[in-house]
Amino acid sequence: MKTEQQLPKNIRQIGSPVGHTKVYIEDYVITFLNSIAIDKNTFVRGAILFGEKKSIGSDTVIFVRGAIEGQNLELDLDETVFDDNVWREIYQQKDRFFPELEVMGWVLSRMGFSVRLNDKIKKTHFENFPGEGKILYMMDYLEQEDAFYVFRGQDLVRQNGYYIYYEKNPMMQEYLIERNQRIKEAQSYENMLEAKRDEKVIRQFREKISQKTKSSQRKGLIRKMSSAAAMALIIFMGGTMYYYVQNDTTVNFKDIVRGAVNTMGKGVKEQVDSTDKEMPSTLDTESEEKETSDSSTIQRATTTTEYNSETTTTESPKNSTENTVTQSAGAYQRYIVRKGDTLVSISKRIYGTQTMVKKIKEANGLSNENQIYPGQKLLVPKSIN
Repeated sequence: MKTEQQLPKNIRQIGSPVGHTKVYIEDYVITFLNSIAIDKNTFVRGAILFGEKKSIGSDTVIFVRGAIEGQNLELDLDETVFDDNVWREIYQQKDRFFPELEVMGWVLSRMGFSVRLNDKIKKTHFENFPGEGKILYMMDYLEQEDAFYVFRGQDLVRQNGYYIYYEKNPMMQEYLIERNQRIKEAQSYENMLEAKRDEKVIRQFREKISQKTKSSQRKGLIRKMSSAAAMALIIFMGGTMYYYVQNDTTVNFKDIVRGAVNTMGKGVKEQVDSTDKEMPSTLDTESEEKETSDSSTIQRATTTTEYNSETTTTESPKNSTENTVTQSAGAYQRYIVRKGDTLVSISKRIYGTQTMVKKIKEANGLSNENQIYPGQKLLVPKSIN
């Protein structure tokens, strides 16, 4: 009776748990882990598990009561680092949301890679989660597989099954509420930036139209003044020639007038053409350059990324990167941050290594590599050199 009272009553069995080591995971926790496993923006996701281990009768029972998303578990285990900064962040969140629990293990979700162990996974576990009873929960959403591994003796041993139990879990609920709030704030901030960009584009477009209108008016005035001056000159020369013709009967007045008109008309045409050629150097060139910039800005401002419309079919990192990188002049190009991105994952996705994180931070004036948000436009070098 004492053993039954210490175990949850409202449970659901997954698989066929056998042996003297059993894993119980709370429903809020498993629901959260499933939500990050179906995220299609990255192929590898991870989390840190919190809970406690109890000896009940002859059994060792591991209870998983909480989890937080592991931002450092992305892309490739070769790039996964559990340094002092990562552990400091983990324990800060543990002390805030799960103060009564201890770190029990970690989660690794990899689409299309099955839930079998390899040397890289074992090495990561042994170096960062040593100790009897520490667990690894592996998920493959694409293949609809999952498995718990428990460290016993000198190796990770796969469990034949586990239990999901249901109870009030205010610690996990508080974490999920705050996490969802952060996601909403990031989306609201992104929408605000888009609105500001749209407003700026409209203002620049109006300024461009105004400049074109003023330029057209100035050209029209110059043409009118040139025509008036030419006409006055023709009348003056015509009067002068008429005066001399009256005193010299050997000159044909009609031929003189016709030649003068043709000559002056050609001169006026050349003057207007030269004026038109000079004007764009100060007005049209600037307008054309700004128009090119504005058209690029309008195209970027009206393009939205619909994260939830992607299919469950996995895409190669190369194709994904092409959708978010915009070529630009110079040594840099623009990259649009997506949900789940970090500077490590961006560097790995574009260059195949995380060594460019420092250059990306310097190019964008970032002091903290984790303070980026979906929709943010970053300058990234076009090449590693």
